[in-house]
Amino acid sequence: MKKITFFTITILLLVGQTTFAQDFEIPKNVHLEKKSDYTKYETAVLNGINWLEQTNVEEQLVKREKTSAFVLQWIMGTPSFTIGLQTFQLKLTKKNPELMLSFLGGWTKFAIENPSEKENSIKANIAGFQSLIKVYVANKGHGMKKDKKIEKLIKLNSLELKKWVRKEVE
Repeated sequence: MKKITFFTITILLLVGQTTFAQDFEIPKNVHLEKKSDYTKYETAVLNGINWLEQTNVEEQLVKREKTSAFVLQWIMGTPSFTIGLQTFQLKLTKKNPELMLSFLGGWTKFAIENPSEKENSIKANIAGFQSLIKVYVANKGHGMKKDKKIEKLIKLNSLELKKWVRKEVE
C-alpha cells in the first residue's frame, strides 16, 4: 500500500510540475534596479529556467525568446551572485549556443536554491552542466546538433564530473 501511495504522489508531483512549467507566464513590466527588485523576481526566474529546460527548443519560439530575455536580464544584473565564465564552458556551447543559457540557468538555480553555497564555483558549475546536459539530451536531433564534447560529459558519473569540473576551474 505504501508503495502505491508513494508512486501516486510522485506521479502527481511530476504532472503538476510539467503542467506548471507549461503554464509559465513571463512577468510584465519588469523593473530591475535595486536588490529588492531582483529578490522579488527570484521565483519567476526559477520558473522561467524550469520552463526553458522542460520545453523543446523548437517549440513556442516567441515565448522561448521572451523567457530567455527575461531570465538573462535577471542573471546579468543580479547583485546576489556572480557567474564565473571561463573558456571551457564557452567551448562546450560552441556547436549549440542556446545551451549557454541552460548552463547559466543551472548555475542560477543552484545559487538561488543554495544561498549559503552560491559562491561554490565547483558545485555551481556542476549544476550548470547538469542543466546543459538535460536540455541537450532532451533536444538532441530536434534543434540540437550532436556534440562529441557533451556526449563525453553525459557518460561521466557524478564523481567524474566533479573531478573534471574541478580540473577545469582550478
